[in-house]
Amino acid sequence: MHEQEESREEWEKDLIDVQHGVTPAEGLRAGQIITKKLCVSPAPIQDFPHLVRLLLSGILLVIGFVVFSSDIPQKAALGVAALAASCCLGVSAFRWSRKRG
Repeated sequence: MHEQEESREEWEKDLIDVQHGVTPAEGLRAGQIITKKLCVSPAPIQDFPHLVRLLLSGILLVIGFVVFSSDIPQKAALGVAALAASCCLGVSAFRWSRKRG
């Protein structure tokens, strides 16, 4: 956690330095630095496949609760399966991949 706070402080310091020290000759380089810093910042959802997993997780969660409240013969097994799949997809939506470079 301490490393994350330091990196945020460094990022903010770099951003302020870039914003205050921009001259026309350095404008392109400053834009590249800002873009690079913004691309590296972590977000709750990484990309489109993770967003799809999160949406499917929500859909399966609703399906699980609907199955439990209906009169389906094997509602316990179907409900538990839908809720388990929902939990797995929800966790995988927020999981960071180890291959970051």
